[in-house]
Amino acid sequence: MTCVNAVMFRRVWRGTNETVLAYSEAEALAYRVRQEDVDPADPFVVDPDHALWQRGGEFLDVAGQLLGLPPAPGHSAFGTD
Repeated sequence: MTCVNAVMFRRVWRGTNETVLAYSEAEALAYRVRQEDVDPADPFVVDPDHALWQRGGEFLDVAGQLLGLPPAPGHSAFGTD
């Protein structure tokens, strides 16, 4: 049996799911996928064919990169649905 201890931060907005999985301060994974491509039962597995963006590294680095991304194509921070 394997146990993974991690903290997960997730933002779901306008059909986009942005997730940061922090295993430690030095080890984290951040990714952006379309909401329909997410398996909420297993956030630790990201299909590379579905990832719009993905990075691994130190927590502050990957979280900052994810937050600094422009809106996903077809989405605007100021648009209306």
